[in-house]
Amino acid sequence: MTLLQSIDQMIDNITVTDRQEDNIKASISNLNDHLKAKESNLHVLETFTNGSYERDTIIRPLKDIDLFAVLDLEKWKDENGNLPNPQSVLSKLKEYLNGLNDYKDKVRQDRPCVTIELSNKDFDVLPSFEQNGSYLIPAYDLKSWTYSDPKRLTDDLSKVNGQRSYRVKPTIKAVKYWNRENNGFVPSYHIEEVAISIFQMYSVKNYEESIRLWFDNASLYLNSQKFDSYNKYEKAISKIGKVKDKLTEAKKDFDNGEERKAKELWKSVFGDEFPDVVDEEVEEAKTFAKSLSSGALKISAAGTLSVAVGNTVAASKGFYGDDLPNT
Repeated sequence: MTLLQSIDQMIDNITVTDRQEDNIKASISNLNDHLKAKESNLHVLETFTNGSYERDTIIRPLKDIDLFAVLDLEKWKDENGNLPNPQSVLSKLKEYLNGLNDYKDKVRQDRPCVTIELSNKDFDVLPSFEQNGSYLIPAYDLKSWTYSDPKRLTDDLSKVNGQRSYRVKPTIKAVKYWNRENNGFVPSYHIEEVAISIFQMYSVKNYEESIRLWFDNASLYLNSQKFDSYNKYEKAISKIGKVKDKLTEAKKDFDNGEERKAKELWKSVFGDEFPDVVDEEVEEAKTFAKSLSSGALKISAAGTLSVAVGNTVAASKGFYGDDLPNT
C-alpha cells in the first residue's frame, strides 16, 4: 500500500458509515418529535442540525451531534419583553428530556447546551432564539445570550470544499482525528475555520498535500480567544509545530523514494487508524504464495505472472503460510 493509499484508508476508517448515518437520522427524527411535542411546553418552533454532523466533518466514534432548538420568543419573553435567564431555559429543557423514557438518566447539562448520551452517540441540544437572521444562544457564563451565525460556517466550508475538488472536508476529518487523539486542545469548529482560511489560498492535488498544508499554516490562523485558556492555545501551537516538522520530513523521504520511512512518520502522527507499515516485499510474496496455492495465479503469453490475466497455473500444495521459507 502506497503512502497516498494509506492516507485514503485512514480517512475511510474514521468516516461515518452509511449504517451509522441512517441511525443518526432516525435518532434526530425521534428527538425532533419530542422537542416539538405540545406537552413539552418548550414552545420549539423548529430544529436543525449544525456542527460537524451538518457540515459532514464528523468522525467516528460519534460525539457531539449538534441540534439547535429554536424557541418561540413570544412564549418565552416576560411582560417587559426580556429574554429568560439562559440557565432557567437549560434547566427546563434538561428536566423535560430526562423525564422521557427514551432518554431517562441519559441527560446532563454541558455549557451552553443539554447533552443526551446514548449508547453509540451524543446529542448536544442548544436552545436558541432567532433574531434578525442570526440566533441568540446561551453565553458561556449562562447569564446572558450571545449572537451566533451557525449556518455561515456551513456555507463557507461547502464553498471552499467545492473549489478544492471536495478534499477539504476529508482533510478536516483527519485533523480532527489527530486532535481527538491528542487531548482535543483545538476546538473542533476552529479546525474548520482554519481550514477555510488556508484553502481559500491553496489548491491541492491529494490528501498528503492538504493535510500537510493544514499543519504547515495552522499557527498563522489559530485564534487564542477560541480556546478555553491561553495555556491550551500554547500547547496546541506546540503540538501542531511538532506534526509540521514530521510531515515535512516525511515529504522529503517520499520525494527521495523512501516511502516506507514516510509512512512510518505518518503512522507516528496519526496512530491506530493509519494502516500499519508492512514490508511490501514480504506481503507480495505472501500474496503470490496464497494465489498459487488457491489456483488463482495466472501466466500471460509473455510469461509474466499475475492474478488478473492469462492462463491459470495449476494450484500448488507448496508453501502457504505467514513466514517465508529460508533461502
